[in-house]
Amino acid sequence: MPKKGPDFEQTGDSEKQKSGKSTMGENSTSRLYTNLLIANYLKRNGLEDSLTAFIRETALPLSALEKTKSSYSNVGEIPLEDLQSVIEDRIYYKKLSFEDRLKNLSINDDLAPIDNAKYGIQSWNYSLKFSIDVKLNEALPKDTLFISTTFTEDGKYLLLSSATGDLVAYDIRKATSKSFKINEKVKSIVKLCGSIGSSGYHYVCPMNGSFYLLNKNFEVIPNGVWKIHARMITHIKICNVTESSWFIITSGMDNFLRLSLLEIKDGSPFFTQLSEIKLASNCTSLNVIANGGNSGRRNSFSVFLTRAEFTHIACYSIIDAKNLVHSYNIALNNAEFSTYAFNIRDVIVVDFVHSNNEDTVKLTPSTMLVVATSHKPYMRLVLVEIPMNIGYSMSMELGEVQTYYDKIIRNFATEICQDDFSLPILRKLDSSNGILVGNDEGIYSVDLMTGDSRLLNIPNKANFLHNRIKCMDVSRDQMRVVAGTSTKSIYIIKVIKNVY
Repeated sequence: MPKKGPDFEQTGDSEKQKSGKSTMGENSTSRLYTNLLIANYLKRNGLEDSLTAFIRETALPLSALEKTKSSYSNVGEIPLEDLQSVIEDRIYYKKLSFEDRLKNLSINDDLAPIDNAKYGIQSWNYSLKFSIDVKLNEALPKDTLFISTTFTEDGKYLLLSSATGDLVAYDIRKATSKSFKINEKVKSIVKLCGSIGSSGYHYVCPMNGSFYLLNKNFEVIPNGVWKIHARMITHIKICNVTESSWFIITSGMDNFLRLSLLEIKDGSPFFTQLSEIKLASNCTSLNVIANGGNSGRRNSFSVFLTRAEFTHIACYSIIDAKNLVHSYNIALNNAEFSTYAFNIRDVIVVDFVHSNNEDTVKLTPSTMLVVATSHKPYMRLVLVEIPMNIGYSMSMELGEVQTYYDKIIRNFATEICQDDFSLPILRKLDSSNGILVGNDEGIYSVDLMTGDSRLLNIPNKANFLHNRIKCMDVSRDQMRVVAGTSTKSIYIIKVIKNVY
C-alpha cells in the first residue's frame, strides 16, 4: 500500500507530461495550419505586399502554399482548404451571433462610394511608425504653456509662442533653442507666428491686431510693423506673388477678412492694404488655394473661409491682384433654407494625388477640403469637392453668389470626443494616406477610406499625448509632428516609414 501512492503519483505526472506534449504538438500544428490558410488566402486574393510581410514574420516556406502532404495517409497529397470556406461554414451555424458582432465593428453605416482614382484616397498606411524624437521641454523655458507652434518653410526651425509672451526658435539640426522676450517689443502676447515662404523673413501676430516682420535673426525690422485689425488676428495665410512680394490674407476678431500686399524693395519692407470684406460672424478657418491656369489670370488665388453659425464654406477670389470678391458657397447641409445647424471647427486642404511642395496648394481635380464639425459628443468629418470652374464672372459684380449643394463627397462620424469648448486641430499626413486630429484627448489618426479613427499609437511614451492638444503642426517634408499639451509638455514626434 505505501508504494501505491508514489507509483500512482508518478503515473499521474507521466500522464500530465504526455498530455502536455500532446497539447504542445496540437498547438504547433494548429498554428502552422492557420498560417498556411492565411498565406493561401492572401495569395489567392493578390495581396502580395501583405503576403510578403506575413511570410517574413512567420518564416513560412513558399512551397507550403501550393499543397501539403499528410504523413498519416497513403493517398498522397491533400489540397489545402480555403480560408473563406472555413469561415463560411463557421458562420452558417452561428449566423445571428456573427451579424450582431459585425455591427459593432464600425460606428458608421455603409459609407458613400468614392472615386479613388480621382482623389487618391487609400486606407491608412499601417506600416508607418511613430516615435518620440525630442522632448522639447528640456531645451525650452521652464514651466511654460505654448499656445502656437509651426515649422518654418525650410524645415530648419520650429517657432513656438507661449502664454507668457516668449517667442522661441528651436534649431532642429543643432537641437538648440533661443528665446526672445518678444512681448517687450510687441507689448502683447503672440498668438500667431511663422515664416514667410523661403525668404528668410518671419512674422508674429500679437493680440493687438498688428503684423510684425522679423529678420532671419528673429528681430523686429524697423518700420516693419503694421496695424491690420482693430482686434486680435485669428487666422493668417501668406501666398507668394513674386520673389519679393506676398499676399497677406488675415481675419480678425473685428470680423473682417482683409487682403494686404507685403513687398521688399532694396531691403526695405512696404505694406499695402488692398481689400476687405465685413463678415457676419467670426472666422473659424481660413485656407488659400492657387488657381493656377484655371482662372486664366496670373497670381489668382481662392480663399476658403468658414465662420460661426454658418454651415457653408465661402469662397472668395482675388481679382486683378487687389480685390476680394465673393465667388460662391459650398453647403454642408441639405436644407436649402437653413444655413445653420452646426459650427465648422476647422478645415484643411488635402491632395493625395499631387504632391504640394510649395507654400500654397494648387487646385487640381483631386484637391478637396476636409471639414471638422462641432457635433457632440463625437466630431463628424466631411470631405468636400472643390468646383473647378472658379474664375471671374459678371455675376460676381452683380452680387449673385451661387451655392453648391452637391459637393459633399463623404460625411462620416468619428470616435473623437468633443464638447462646446473643443478646438480641434486638423493636419494632413500624406505618407499615412490620412489626417491627424489634435483634440481634447490627444492626437487621433483618421482613415478617410474607412472612416476609422483612433488615438495615435506611440509605444511606451504616449501618456503625454492623452491630454488636450494646445498646438500641433506637421513639417513640410511630412517626417515630423510637433505637439504641445495643456500639461505644458511639448514633443517632436518622428514619422518612420518602414521599407521592406
